[in-house]
Amino acid sequence: MTRFVKQLAVMMILGLALVVAPDPARAQPAAAIGRPLPDGTLAKGTISVRIVAGSPSSPVVGSDVTLLVNGQPRVARTDAAGRATFGGLPVGAMAQAKIVDADKKEISSETFPVPDDGGTRLMLSTKPFEGTGGMPAEGAMPEARQMSGQPRPDRNLPAGTFVVRLTYNNLSLKDGKSTDTQPPVGVHVYLVAYGSDDSIKVTKLVSDAEGNATFTDLDVSGAVSYFALAALPRNGGHDRLISVPTVLDPQGGARVVLSGDKRDATSPAIDDYGKLIPSDASTVTANRVRISIDGVGEPGTPVTLYDAATMKPVGVANTQRGAPDPSQVRGSANYSPRPDLAAGTLEVEIKGGSGSASLPLSGIEIRLVGADNDAPIANGVGTTGMDGKVRITIKPDPKVKAVLMINGKQMLSSGMELLSAGGKLDVTAQWPAQGKPEAVFEVADNVGPILYAQTVMSGQLFRSLPIQTVPGVGMRANIYVYPRTLFTFDTHSFVEDQLLAVQGMFEVSNYSWAPYKAGPDGLLIKLPRHHKGAIIGAADQSEVAVAVGEGFKILRPIPPGGRKFRAGYSMPIEDGEVDWKFELPLGTWQSEMKIRTTPGMTVKLPQGVEGATQTAATGEPWFVVTNITIDRGQSIEISISGFPTEAAWRVWAPRIVGILVLVMVLGGIGFALQRTSSTDPALGPGREARRAKLLDELVDLERRGVSTTKERHRKEQLIDELERLWGA
Repeated sequence: MTRFVKQLAVMMILGLALVVAPDPARAQPAAAIGRPLPDGTLAKGTISVRIVAGSPSSPVVGSDVTLLVNGQPRVARTDAAGRATFGGLPVGAMAQAKIVDADKKEISSETFPVPDDGGTRLMLSTKPFEGTGGMPAEGAMPEARQMSGQPRPDRNLPAGTFVVRLTYNNLSLKDGKSTDTQPPVGVHVYLVAYGSDDSIKVTKLVSDAEGNATFTDLDVSGAVSYFALAALPRNGGHDRLISVPTVLDPQGGARVVLSGDKRDATSPAIDDYGKLIPSDASTVTANRVRISIDGVGEPGTPVTLYDAATMKPVGVANTQRGAPDPSQVRGSANYSPRPDLAAGTLEVEIKGGSGSASLPLSGIEIRLVGADNDAPIANGVGTTGMDGKVRITIKPDPKVKAVLMINGKQMLSSGMELLSAGGKLDVTAQWPAQGKPEAVFEVADNVGPILYAQTVMSGQLFRSLPIQTVPGVGMRANIYVYPRTLFTFDTHSFVEDQLLAVQGMFEVSNYSWAPYKAGPDGLLIKLPRHHKGAIIGAADQSEVAVAVGEGFKILRPIPPGGRKFRAGYSMPIEDGEVDWKFELPLGTWQSEMKIRTTPGMTVKLPQGVEGATQTAATGEPWFVVTNITIDRGQSIEISISGFPTEAAWRVWAPRIVGILVLVMVLGGIGFALQRTSSTDPALGPGREARRAKLLDELVDLERRGVSTTKERHRKEQLIDELERLWGA
């Protein structure tokens, strides 16, 4: 169960205030990299690892993530939001997430225990976040390559301004001035605008004497995302550079650095596209563009390549099944102690192949290194034979791990103890049996230089990133075919007086490179019928508002990646029951609800939705409904009964007393004014009828009970008018 019991905020219900703390990973994304963040909204034993390319708005899709659980690796692939989810993990087990970035460098999280109450989220990045990493000294400027492509806001710039700085990996300053004596001057810099209305605009500038290109009069409504592109000549080729999508706001401008390698570096040409989209080990020949379909796609789908500046087609091609990519290896490694083997002896057996094959894999080299320091172990090298097996004997060691290279992809085992006895490592490695659908285009040197690809499926448009052509080099890009938007909620609720208080996280994901704009008034997230007391977390009130009686309204367009916010509301409990009907115009995907149970409580779920009672670490039982997936335009109806109700006498006694007191007061007033009223010629039958009608309404209101602000206001109006009538 989850830790969320300790994290429940006080809800705003009939005068109670809601205080929602900002998400730590959102408030300080750079500081949260690699650090586990407890999340009470996740199911017990669940770890969610999100992979991004330097920014939360730049998820890495289709990347394998390795999670070491008590040293045993598990592998999952990131989805369209860059998340890899591991479920069913044993409580208390030690876990560590690992990925390999585009430069084949291993990136690891902290080692942490699987909590006994809830799940854990963490984020890893294939690129440093803006302003982090590479700091040679306090106050020094990080390396330009580490900052490349990561926009940062600048409130000193006018709103609608975007400054692109080109450099050959040199941002050093001396006495407040740049030490770069040869900045890239006269280089074309392109700013590509993707609009929520499917428009595309390309603006070209030339870098000035300082390597800057300043774009002005840009959109600040949130309806446009901007990509900065440039190709820096170096070492006989070009470093192809691109920024992550940038959405500007009215508070100021933004800056971004696009950096190649050092001007005199002899390293291979840089291609930053590989950090935004998944890429394989294959090459694309010059003057060709290869477009792969990720997600839902079949061979035979037409794909069109466009010139972005004119939005005119360059070519049309039907997708064909591409070659499988053996580098997309997914594997697992399980270690078992073997008392029958001598200390320091490790047997390794590797099986796998394409698809679901489980054949012996020969010729695989295994190297043993220290589990804590990665230091090579003497004699700790072996290669599998035709049977996929190898035996390695080393000096008995308390803890080692195995490093394998399969199809060019490095895999790591967990720590293995070979001090007192030997052991066996069973490795499974498999890769796709078939490739993705792809379309290949021949592109002449005079075409472009900014292109994009698009396809239409089920009446919906899907586009690639903008592609900058480079002479003599082939290009690749991906089109993600996923639902444009997905709505997810993750809430917990509990009884507060005669209300069910609900609080949690709400998220609309946008699987497009362009913002999603639902309409001129924003996107309405409908709440269940008869809800009360809706409120938005303080950190999100600039982006989301309460639409009274309707739900939550996201004011600005949904940026690429999505919008997440914390909020709460309440549901009235009537006669011990709550009827929870949630209309879902956007549908919902893998949402969760948690309800703190009370004695006798029962929950009726719709067909296909399952829930179960789980116990939190505090001993409190919660009814947990997971994996709520509903189609667009549908609704979910949940009936909860058996909530405690107030005793009837507690409800009616105060009302009866109130009515009697009111009658006595009104009777006394009427008796005292009787003579005046009877002799007043102005008091006719119409006034008496009006007084009787108001009195009947007041008595009826007291009998039903005054519980809302509107009802209290009406009661005051009735008494005021009755006093005027009797005093007339």
